[in-house]
Order: sequence, then structure tokens, then C-alpha cells
Amino acid sequence: MRALRALGILVTLAVLLAPASAAGQKPAGAVPDTSSITPAMVDAGRALFHGQGTCFACHGAKLEGTQLAPTLIKTVWKDAKNGEFGNIYTVVTHGVAGTLMVPFPGGISKDDATKAAAYVWSVNHRGAKP
Repeated sequence: MRALRALGILVTLAVLLAPASAAGQKPAGAVPDTSSITPAMVDAGRALFHGQGTCFACHGAKLEGTQLAPTLIKTVWKDAKNGEFGNIYTVVTHGVAGTLMVPFPGGISKDDATKAAAYVWSVNHRGAKP
């Protein structure tokens, strides 16, 4: 229980201390079609999820979810309607009001947001490893 509280505090601090420019970024124009998602893009997204984007801190190392954020494995999607690529990308670039999910977590770029969304989408739709 202490570990979860400590994790919650760390995540909150990371969100509050994220680069100010990240929150002010505008989402990219068109989201790539899923046919343009390559294995290299998924690998880069995996690295971002577990690194700079700090997504794993709330969503779990295997996308299984925690007390802080929901699972990102096939399920009924709460905010990324139907787990569609464009909807996942929108959550990454716009955040989710009233939650710890901020736009461009960890100060990632628009290009990075596309890669992170491609990773989450690929785990669910192509069987990529979490």
C-alpha cells in the first residue's frame, strides 16, 4: 500500500513538473493510417511508453492497469473509444480531463505521441508484446 501511495506521489510530481511546453503543444494534423504502422514504430512506441512518456507508471509495465489508470489491454475502452488508433492518439495528445492523463506525457513530441499510440494499438490489434 505504501508503494502505491509513493508511486501516486511520484506520478503526480512528474505530471506537475513536466515541461510547460508539453501542455501547450497542439495535436498533430492527420493521424497516420494503421497500415503505416511499422515494427520499428511499435518498438519506438514501446520505448517511449516505458521511458520518457512514463506511461507505465500509471498503466503498468504490461499495460495491465493500476489503481491510478485503467488497463490498455483489450477491454471496454473508457476514453479511447473502441481502442481505435485515432482515439488512442487523441488521448495521448489531449489528455483526459479529471485524471492524471495529461497531453504529451513526459513532454513527448507529436511524433512520439504517434509512436506511443501505435504501440498501444498494436498490442491490442496485432498481438505485439506489451
